[in-house]
Amino acid sequence: MNQRIGFIGIGNMGAGIVKNLRKNEIEVSFTARQNQRALAATERLTGFGARQAASYEELAQVSDVVMLCLPDTPTVEHLLLSEEGIGPCLGEGQVIVDLSTSYPPSTRRLCENFKDRGIDLLDAPLTGSKVQAEEGTLNVMCGGSKETFDQAQSLFEAFSKNVFHVGESGSGHAIKLINNYFGQASLLTLCEILPFAQKFGVSQQALYDVISVSGGNNATFQGMMPRLMKRDFSVNFQQKLARKDVHYMNNLARETGTPTPMAAAVLSLHDLATARGYGDEDISAMLKFFEEFAGDPTDEKV
Repeated sequence: MNQRIGFIGIGNMGAGIVKNLRKNEIEVSFTARQNQRALAATERLTGFGARQAASYEELAQVSDVVMLCLPDTPTVEHLLLSEEGIGPCLGEGQVIVDLSTSYPPSTRRLCENFKDRGIDLLDAPLTGSKVQAEEGTLNVMCGGSKETFDQAQSLFEAFSKNVFHVGESGSGHAIKLINNYFGQASLLTLCEILPFAQKFGVSQQALYDVISVSGGNNATFQGMMPRLMKRDFSVNFQQKLARKDVHYMNNLARETGTPTPMAAAVLSLHDLATARGYGDEDISAMLKFFEEFAGDPTDEKV
């Protein structure tokens, strides 16, 4: 496989990925919106030697592999299926890699659609944050053709620490949704319990020290508890995107006829948080959401 990359989606994750592709001397072209944030990213990425394409048609012409790093399935579908997107510009032998967290049944439909045109589509969502994207230490779980995955593996390794082929089309996106649901369930449990611990007079540091060496410990706890102790609500992953992922998880469970009452509860909490205006805040702000209902921590302790 030739390795000229066309990249769409140079946001928090995408910009770091492009940087690391260039660090590994892989040719990258990209498109960008005309807004202040995108202009700043464009200047940064052209500094690394990436090239900005003026249109999707131009991007398709200079790319062997088109990578998408987009917020949701409707955006991916519009980009690949609409007349104004890049899909109609692609031809036989090219490869699409969807790094987004997308809806697995849509992924399978898109894969079949493009296969009829001789174009392979891999779903290769990521775990990690924008810090890991900058460091080149993301994790990739890839669904789709094993042969195409093998040809693309070196590209994934340019920006990832761990790379897995996890099965047929849609499998990567399904595992990503399951992983994100686990993370959100753990986060909401933590945000729920911290106001209770504070009201009872339990030290957050003591709570962290004990759980860190006990059965309640997990990666979400280790990643989020230090931030919550410092009340660091800086945006890394927006609450509305977390809600979207859990929404996809619940829809997929319904389509497969699988009861997931705990996932439904997590979605309900995110629905309520979104309605109360937390959508653009970081998921760490779910602590503030639970504090709204817990009331004043200086209330009389038991």
